Amino acid sequence: MNEPRKPCRGPSRRDLLKVGLLSPFGLGLADLLRSRSVAQDVKGYGPGRSFEPRANSCILVWLAGGPSHIDTLDPKPDAPAEYRGEFQPIATSVPGVSISEVYPEIAKVLDRMTLVRSMTSPEAEHDRAAHHMLTGYRPSPALVYPGMGSVVARVRGFDSSALPPYVAAPDAPLFASSGYLTPAYDPFVVGGDPNQDGFRVRDLTPPDRVTLDRLRRRREMVRRLDAFTSDVSETPLTTSRDKFTDQAYDLLTSTAAQSAFQMSAERAATRDRYGRNPFGQSCLLARRLVEAGVGFITLNDRGMGPLGWDTHAQNFPTIKNVMAPPLDQGVAALVRDLEERGLLETTIVVVMGEFGRTPKINPNAGRDHHGRGNSLLIAGGGVPRGLVLGRTDSKADSPVERPVTPPELAATIYTKLGIDPERRFETADGQPVRLVDKGEAIHELA
Repeated sequence: MNEPRKPCRGPSRRDLLKVGLLSPFGLGLADLLRSRSVAQDVKGYGPGRSFEPRANSCILVWLAGGPSHIDTLDPKPDAPAEYRGEFQPIATSVPGVSISEVYPEIAKVLDRMTLVRSMTSPEAEHDRAAHHMLTGYRPSPALVYPGMGSVVARVRGFDSSALPPYVAAPDAPLFASSGYLTPAYDPFVVGGDPNQDGFRVRDLTPPDRVTLDRLRRRREMVRRLDAFTSDVSETPLTTSRDKFTDQAYDLLTSTAAQSAFQMSAERAATRDRYGRNPFGQSCLLARRLVEAGVGFITLNDRGMGPLGWDTHAQNFPTIKNVMAPPLDQGVAALVRDLEERGLLETTIVVVMGEFGRTPKINPNAGRDHHGRGNSLLIAGGGVPRGLVLGRTDSKADSPVERPVTPPELAATIYTKLGIDPERRFETADGQPVRLVDKGEAIHELA
């Protein structure tokens, strides 16, 4: 009899992203905006080499816990029984290429994507591997590096729409945040469940019984009270408070911001297409954010509980019944929808976790951490359609053809977004640091 699934030591899930509710209206975002002004900016060393961006936005689907590559994207039906597992391979829309039966919808859209089967990393512990995959750097005790979304936020900043440049739903993985950059470049965290009726985004919806007219009246009252202190000399802090509190109010009343998060505006048939579950509706929200001009969106797929894809036990029923169905439907719908709307070529979609899982099944019918072999999907942004890049050995243990590293992946995403991977930012102690650790963009995906 198999033991119940037990969580291994994983991320501490420190609440690094909440910004506090310091105003009467719960405008936590005002404090985030204020921090952008008063925090010392990170010195940059020019824009670097000039790249014509192939994509305007990136959607990163993060499979928290590390999915089993051999049971999803890299099946080995000819391997011994203790390796190949319970699932059968199925044909895809790419002739001669098969993936696991747990992804029937992704199989139909694989001809719009690149499948990388040779991702490899020396890291096989959750925190360390997540840092490597999300930043392009192996972890260091001296420095936490910024996640790709935070780099995009630092480079692009806010535009006239007032929408945050980096959004995470429902929350952000550890190490998908600002690192040595200031907290100003952390993601705006959506929170909540976009599948719920009456879904509201924290900090972008006035509290119950507070109408926009009432909010404007309160804003005018605050301005009048501030007039009583007009004899107080202005400082950068008071100036930025006024500027960014105004920006937060504007965001609350912004048509663009409100409409981007208004899930009820979607047709029922569209919502059904994505799947009436938290992950499927998060994918739909990501498409709406791309349409609104948000540069980087992270979808943190933890499934129905804290373990997510960390299948040390009960690997096969967990993947088949819990984890794979929402992901399969949501990702396939996202790719189709972006293509139908003419957005796929200007949007990168990346589906990945921190590592793969051991090819050999353990005594608990599970698979353990495995950094050497891993698979991921990339679509859009001009990546080749229907390409299978790299190959692992007969047991999916290690790459035997075209290994791909996390720095190469990060360099590829930056290049697609028009950001030079060799660009440098300065740390708090004045050290210039390259965006990616010794990695060049993957030339096959150019």
